[in-house]
Amino acid sequence: MKYWTLALASGLMLLSCECSTKKSAAPAETLEERSERRVEARRDFLAKERASIETYITERELKMERTGTGLYYSLLESGSDSIKIVTMDIVEMEIKTFSLTGELLYSSDETEPQIFKVDQGDVEIGIHEAVKYLGLGDKGRFILPSHLAFGVAGDQNKVPPMTPLVYEIKILSIKKS
Repeated sequence: MKYWTLALASGLMLLSCECSTKKSAAPAETLEERSERRVEARRDFLAKERASIETYITERELKMERTGTGLYYSLLESGSDSIKIVTMDIVEMEIKTFSLTGELLYSSDETEPQIFKVDQGDVEIGIHEAVKYLGLGDKGRFILPSHLAFGVAGDQNKVPPMTPLVYEIKILSIKKS
């Protein structure tokens, strides 16, 4: 009986060793391959997002310029003053935020005008870039791709992750620093 138990245990050990040393049919993905796959997925996402933004612009027959960061902008109203916004200025603005479907998400009409310090304040990164295209009294329309808006997290309220947004901004005051 001892002999059979010993033989059975030895056989199971050999079988388990043989199974664990067999290579899988597909080789494991390398770190470089995984990185390339992620980069390609990001490129695909950005291309689709840009196409959806350009469709929005075309369908509404808007005339907008595109910056190197992907921000789209157009001036809707020109103020009477030539004071332009630069880094560290404190800006007071009326702002409306829309989805690409046209749904109004946020409006300073419901709250109060927004005040922040350019390139320092706690607003979407694209807003810092956008206001630099405006001066006192100017009103502009801006489309921020998701990476310039709320990014991968959304705003945890009305804006889903990875969502481009449309902003209408009117500059009410500028305090030079």
